[in-house]
Amino acid sequence: MSLAAHLTGQIEIEHAASRRVIERIRDDMLSWKPHEKSYSTLDLATHLANLVAWGRMILTTEELDFASEEMKSWTPPFAEDIPAVLTMLDENVGQVKSILADMSDDDLEKTWTMRSGDHVLGADTRAFAFTQWVLSHQAHHRGQLTVYLRMNDVPVPGIFGPTADEEWTG
Repeated sequence: MSLAAHLTGQIEIEHAASRRVIERIRDDMLSWKPHEKSYSTLDLATHLANLVAWGRMILTTEELDFASEEMKSWTPPFAEDIPAVLTMLDENVGQVKSILADMSDDDLEKTWTMRSGDHVLGADTRAFAFTQWVLSHQAHHRGQLTVYLRMNDVPVPGIFGPTADEEWTG
């Protein structure tokens, strides 16, 4: 199996799991947050959807420099409600899958660097960076959202198996 096919399969699994969690968010939860230092529910869901766009950047550029003028003036897209978050997520996943469809293993083995000016934060293969900054990062924030759901008495959907709220039917 090619690296692109592997990453495509992984993003499809993450996409489905993220959708299941985001779809459970109620309108009365949008501004709720568990702590003053935490994201609001809507901000966290939007961040989760935006993370997939990092995949587009990782797959089509050689680096990200946080000290660049472009990044200093960049603001992430924001969604006004849960349907907009889901649209953002779906569109970002579609774009990433389209890019991956045209990539070879050699493309994915090229180095991608994250830096802030001269300070290199990481220099790894695109495949590794994609796994870390898109797939794992998405799982982390999706996990936070499941806690938000639990704390608001919203049934938590199964992701990697059953939850206390749902039986595994797979």
